[in-house]
Amino acid sequence: MTVSTLYCIVAAVLAPLLLASHWLGSRRMHSIVPKKRSADFQAAMADVVGSDGKAPPPPPPTRPCQSRHHPSPRAPALPHCDASLPKRERVRYLLDNLDIEEKISLLGHDSPSVRRPAADDGIIYLPAYNWWNEGLHGLASQDCCPPRSWGDVTAFPQVVGLAAAWNRTLWNEIGSAIGAEAVRKMHEPEGGEPRPGSTYFTPNVNIFRDPRWGRGQETPGEDPYLTSHYAAVMVASLQYGDEYMKHLSVEHNAETSDISSTAHAHHGRDDDGRNQWKPRIAATCKHFAAYSLETGRFNFSADVLDRRDWDDTYLPAFDACIRAGRFLRDHYNHAVGATTNNINGSAPSPSSAVVGEDHGALGTMCSYNAIDGIPACANPSFLRDRLRDEWNFRGYVVSDCWAIANMYEHHRYASSYAEAAGMALRAGVDLDCGDTVQGHGMEALERGYMGVEDVDRALTNLFGVLIDVGYFDYDERPSTETAHMEKCYHDQVALEAALQSIVLLKNGHNKSSTDRRGNPHLPLSLAEYKRVTLIGPLSDEKEIMLGNYHGLPSHVITPKQGLEDLGVEVDYIRACNITDTLDGEDNGQYLTNETLCQQMDADSDATILIMGLNQEIEAEGIDRTSLLLPKVQRDTIEAASRCSRARRRNAPVILVAISGGSIDLSSYKDDDDIDAILYLSYPGQAGGQALADIIYGKYNPSGRLVTTMYYNSYLDQVALDDMGMRPRDDGIYPGRTYRFYDGESVYPFGYGLSYSVWDYSIQLVTTEAVDSDQKSGKSISGIALSVSNTGSSDGSDSILLFHSGPNAGRGGDPIKSLIGFEKVFISAGNTRLVKFNVEKWMASQGAGTHTFAVGSSMEHILQINTLRGGVMS
Repeated sequence: MTVSTLYCIVAAVLAPLLLASHWLGSRRMHSIVPKKRSADFQAAMADVVGSDGKAPPPPPPTRPCQSRHHPSPRAPALPHCDASLPKRERVRYLLDNLDIEEKISLLGHDSPSVRRPAADDGIIYLPAYNWWNEGLHGLASQDCCPPRSWGDVTAFPQVVGLAAAWNRTLWNEIGSAIGAEAVRKMHEPEGGEPRPGSTYFTPNVNIFRDPRWGRGQETPGEDPYLTSHYAAVMVASLQYGDEYMKHLSVEHNAETSDISSTAHAHHGRDDDGRNQWKPRIAATCKHFAAYSLETGRFNFSADVLDRRDWDDTYLPAFDACIRAGRFLRDHYNHAVGATTNNINGSAPSPSSAVVGEDHGALGTMCSYNAIDGIPACANPSFLRDRLRDEWNFRGYVVSDCWAIANMYEHHRYASSYAEAAGMALRAGVDLDCGDTVQGHGMEALERGYMGVEDVDRALTNLFGVLIDVGYFDYDERPSTETAHMEKCYHDQVALEAALQSIVLLKNGHNKSSTDRRGNPHLPLSLAEYKRVTLIGPLSDEKEIMLGNYHGLPSHVITPKQGLEDLGVEVDYIRACNITDTLDGEDNGQYLTNETLCQQMDADSDATILIMGLNQEIEAEGIDRTSLLLPKVQRDTIEAASRCSRARRRNAPVILVAISGGSIDLSSYKDDDDIDAILYLSYPGQAGGQALADIIYGKYNPSGRLVTTMYYNSYLDQVALDDMGMRPRDDGIYPGRTYRFYDGESVYPFGYGLSYSVWDYSIQLVTTEAVDSDQKSGKSISGIALSVSNTGSSDGSDSILLFHSGPNAGRGGDPIKSLIGFEKVFISAGNTRLVKFNVEKWMASQGAGTHTFAVGSSMEHILQINTLRGGVMS
């Protein structure tokens, strides 16, 4: 057995143990260990996603300060290459030695190489550099500018699925893995593909405002608190690796005895001499701001009439993304955690963090849309006042791709491309993802639309970020000896992510909805349910499993393959196409209902239906018009479930829905012919294995919805382009998301079942306090939640804590708001104590009745009355 093979076996065992719950404050971690894939099976899966063999690796990078690449042997001695100099001096040297045409040529995402003599007889050489790289849920291939295909990369579940895991530790490992693979791709041998840069246009932290939005799948969902946490963790792990979060948890006394002693390994020094973590790549928060539709996105104006919507919905995640380190420190200072013992300490004011400790994203992308009539990329109140002045952002601002051209072509806000280029730079854009500034920047200067000072400011920010990520320093290559071991671990993390992202929506509880022993149907026993009929157009489609913005992983496991590899005998019938039409023809039906019934195996022990959407229905540039499954799929579900029930009354029918946005599954929620429903959000390369493991009980589901599953009729009440979050007094507009919409939903935000039975007991944590009248009493500092697993299965619980203030649901206040979440593993029969600090939530709402609720329902609640000053009445 080779060392690398042994490592893969160890990774298969350890990865789930590390990710079953938050190690960031967890005393112990456990999980059900998924089985390993055989080498033969891995080899059989090598022909992935239509690629003809392994994609050729990109050529090695050429760095501006490496003598082996440089036309001048003096390169390492030039000031911009001297890492001992302050960043501002290195940048100034470059600006002083470039002419204006060269400077403008560097303001597009596809920057050409520059070679010119310097004033001190040296030669400045800047290789061609592409700023545009994607890493949403794994390194992504691109169709454009230039096209590239990244092979042998890890494809994690789509972001909306990752969020459904409710696990910061998992997100940290995923961001770290993506960042590590990005660094490794910069150093692969020459193979014909363009080399990637160190700048990545990720994460997408917009709010999934409307369920029709085609790109909502790229976001962490509809809640600003959840999205803020995902954004901060992802930025920190992408840029600094997994050790940064571990460092924070140690720094703030969380119980993490298993954390590596190398937590400070990436420290360096910033210009002011403070201890500073050194980023390896630059993350970019997008799309700033209020981008949340595809229909007319190039000229849409996001007119937010209620300014509170900016403050509590559209902007918090960008604040957390841009000031990630500060956000995470604030989180740990509040001591919110599964095993935190001290929850009585008050949190520091956000303003107490000093400049240089934010450790946030190095990039921000302005969006296509306008904001109150002003294009986002020409909006100084957002790009300068909010971003630079209020949030102290010191990175670079990039336009969404060709958004500057759109200011002239679609918004008609500028009278020419040159004016658009000048408007963007003067408003605060540093880099044009596109070629408008490169093509029309000189004209913009000549006409006075911008000045040389705007160009120099933009390049100062761009060069500064490249210095931050080490582009001008010694190019240390990652070890090739660890590449295979690293990839094994990443594959296991991808499997664990898929497992944790799956949401169990229904499991029995209807007539004829129990197994042969009278229990809920899932999980199935492999001994009793050995043979299944697998029906549906998503049962064996590899690319659909990956969602959008993905690369080419070495393997993709479909539901059919996952079941077969588990040892299940599968009778597969595609039955229909995904959409109602094919090539413009109304021929979505693959089999008639009668033919489908005839082909179904009468001896099957169970029927599994794999239905859902794809990137032809919801994607960038494509919004949905319905929340229902396509009619051809609905007809197939009805026919297959009835046929199965008629042939074998006790043979379960399991519906699996795969999509990025929510689906109206109301027809099946109370349908006696459907025994169980599982929901997956484009689960990535290991999705099929994860689904099979959950259906057959090798893993206990713990995912919870991060969007509200509305009825399709909800679309009749809200216009896609209405940005309002709150309900209106007219009684017609009902509001959006669980925070403001109080109408009926198919499944609420935060919903998800388990094979375990969870019991909660809520208690107050109080401290001595004095109210505004100087009367002593007790104030609420925390909520102590005792969580017991009273079922027979070990498992993890995604614990969500909601708060409703004294004015909840009135005057524009949220009905309830998420204020905390934790992922904890609890073995059958055991209990864990989970504590949440709630001081700031109490203080922000004032006196009156406060309600705390655990989970999506209002079954487990605690109500308290407080006087002025937060003292209990």
